[in-house]
Amino acid sequence: MKVSTSLLGGVLASTAFAAPGHGFPSVPTCTSPVIRKEFRNLSTTEKASFLGAVKCLMALPPKLNATYPASTSRYEDFLVVHQENTPRVHWAPMFLPWHRGFLQDFEDALRDECSYTGGLPYWNTALDFADISASPLLNGNLSFGGDGVGDFVPPEGPSSGGNCLANGFFHDTRIHIAQGPAPAVSDDRCILRYFKPFISAFWFAPDKVATIMASPNYTTFEPAVEGDMNPLNPFPTMGLHTGGHAAIGGDMSDMFTSNADPIFYPFHANLDRLWAKWQAVDPTNRQYQVGGAIAPRGVLNMWPTAPAGDMTLDYVLEPLKVKASSSFTTVGQMMNTKGKGVRPAPGKPRGVLCYEYQE
Repeated sequence: MKVSTSLLGGVLASTAFAAPGHGFPSVPTCTSPVIRKEFRNLSTTEKASFLGAVKCLMALPPKLNATYPASTSRYEDFLVVHQENTPRVHWAPMFLPWHRGFLQDFEDALRDECSYTGGLPYWNTALDFADISASPLLNGNLSFGGDGVGDFVPPEGPSSGGNCLANGFFHDTRIHIAQGPAPAVSDDRCILRYFKPFISAFWFAPDKVATIMASPNYTTFEPAVEGDMNPLNPFPTMGLHTGGHAAIGGDMSDMFTSNADPIFYPFHANLDRLWAKWQAVDPTNRQYQVGGAIAPRGVLNMWPTAPAGDMTLDYVLEPLKVKASSSFTTVGQMMNTKGKGVRPAPGKPRGVLCYEYQE
């Protein structure tokens, strides 16, 4: 069962669980995992290397412009893939495994195409809940920059409007894809930000994270992380994911093209880190535990033709083709961050990931 009908030719490079090693051969090959560090714990050299690699992707020519003509760079290739697949991987259990694979494809591009040697850094947002504007990730030349600066002030409430990023490593970056759903529309614009500190103070708070981490199973954990959307009263159901996007504002508030803003990647790496930590609490029961209906939950249904049934380990996460995937990557291949060479269950494909988070 595939998530979309687009075939990218591999350019981007059961409801229950099953633990590895239970009656079938398992030969792990993840012996030297890539280490993903919190961004503020990187050395000056490591910060410059990562940020420079992201800018390198922004300067490289696209590989997907035959499918997505609006893409003008390798960086924007990832933007349009996220834009195209947003309706099929949000408000549903595919959110976590799909984004785990998407981050891996992005990290692979940094390492393979821009000579980056480190791991994708994460942003532990709980460290900055008291004052998002003071975060080390958002201040200084070797940072993602702070709040937008300009004349435009968006209206009250959720908005993807904002002001131009005016400082940090990406202050001069131009994005060539307009906000909004697919198909991609060409534009020439700045990166937009519009901080909403009252949202980050609420959703980034350590007690909210602790509540999420106390979820007893995947079908409660995933929506607690991602959030749900009640258009009539969104704030109480935002969750850490949607709340974070709204708190940063601007491009991050547009769910389709939120990765126009590079802060998307360390922000989402933190969500992936929390999932990996939740799994590690009880690996026998949680490492390969999935579940939940494929059809998006809630009233904001952007995928009305979703198939019936629940997400399983062999559900195909098109168009992702993480390294070592023989075809489009499956959920089962994404369940263990150090699962390269490990089978999630008899007859299922071996894992393809090899990284870990440094706390």
